[in-house]
Amino acid sequence: MRVLLGFVEVSQRFGALGFQHGLMSISAVLKQHGHEVELAYFSRARELGQWPEQLRTFDPQIVGFYVAAEQAEHVASLIDAVPRGGAFTIVGGPHATCFPQWLEQVERLDAVCIGEGEYTMLELAAALESGADPTTVAGLRVKRDGEIVTTPPRPFIAELDALPLEDWDLFDTQRSIERYGLGQIRVIASRGCPYKCSYCANHILAAAQPGRYVRFRSVDNVLDELRMLKERFRFDEVFFDDDIFMLDRRRLREFAERYPKEVGVPFICCGRVEVTNDETMQLLKQAGARRVDFGVEVGNEVLRRQVLQRPMSNAQIIEAIACAKRAGLQVKTLNMVGLPGETPEKHMETVRLNQQLEPDVTNCSVFWPHPGTELYDVCVREGYAPADGTVPDRYIAYRTCYLKLPGFPAKAVDRAYRLFCFRVFWKRSTLRALAYWLLYSRLGVGLVAIFSRAKKYVRRLFRGM
Repeated sequence: MRVLLGFVEVSQRFGALGFQHGLMSISAVLKQHGHEVELAYFSRARELGQWPEQLRTFDPQIVGFYVAAEQAEHVASLIDAVPRGGAFTIVGGPHATCFPQWLEQVERLDAVCIGEGEYTMLELAAALESGADPTTVAGLRVKRDGEIVTTPPRPFIAELDALPLEDWDLFDTQRSIERYGLGQIRVIASRGCPYKCSYCANHILAAAQPGRYVRFRSVDNVLDELRMLKERFRFDEVFFDDDIFMLDRRRLREFAERYPKEVGVPFICCGRVEVTNDETMQLLKQAGARRVDFGVEVGNEVLRRQVLQRPMSNAQIIEAIACAKRAGLQVKTLNMVGLPGETPEKHMETVRLNQQLEPDVTNCSVFWPHPGTELYDVCVREGYAPADGTVPDRYIAYRTCYLKLPGFPAKAVDRAYRLFCFRVFWKRSTLRALAYWLLYSRLGVGLVAIFSRAKKYVRRLFRGM
């Protein structure tokens, strides 16, 4: 079967990344079983016009798009442009699983994949190739003769090592590595998160399939992939895309022993305050970690606990980051603004907490409610967001606010977002504060493109060196 996998990254906050783990894994499984796979990738709005020609040239039998909520409008338009009577159309990804009713909203869409897509897509390709009914494939929501049929859920893939390594030829991997001038390759060593933050899709994804949601690739499997990547690509650093890299301490001990000898490239990973202690941070440092990223989100403890469902205290955050610093690790803090119940005064608590934490790097995002999540339902119920899920034209997710928050007007949220990093660093590093001010300005996306050509400068400034 000829399978055209699609991915849209238009109007991303700091530009497109140019890769997607799920599609790379699906492609690897399909190719392993003899199917022909091609990528349709769109990083700029003007590229969307190339879609009809790509359809004609490749003439796919299946068109499958990964869809995140912020790209849903673009993906819907591309799917509706697929000629009728031709390819079978399907979407997967977090938006599809969290909001499967999207199937009814997109006229030309034939099916939605619920949960992990590797074996669902493989069985769908086999069914269509043999002329079988797609409703015999588990893990789907399918249109059939004017009705919607939901097939039985497919269990989570229990053994991640059983999957082939991701298809690193699907995207232009070397170009993705060089994006932003940071020289990073992004690898994922586990799947799932045990926490149930109200703004995140994880609690929905965990309930979508039977079986264990949090799973780990073996250290052998991860190191095999990294050795292969070192032979094929040029990169200076590994970014582990796991939700929480150090959940399994026994596995972390093995990784810390072997990674420096077998790979030996500096890496960044995401931590979690509640599972951080001196031992885990020292193991990360022993392994070769350069930086750990922590989700602080907000400085107001009531807002963090009651709205975000993150019960950690400011004292816990302060101690976790102190653990990382004692181990000699750099720290990045991840923050949000524009949440239900937030006010400008509460946002300044986030600024002050970050000033106290003194991170090497910081980040701020405008809260954007993902359809299907608990906090999205709150926003719709309270009238903060439109019930039909629409967003303004040319909206850029995580950079601007479109919610109607009673205590925090959208323009004030946008200003707080643009000034956050500047405020955190102003008293400590004027140069870095001004660099962040430029990066978070309306010119930020263009500046990223310029910075990517000044790699040495960018690395020194934004890596905390």
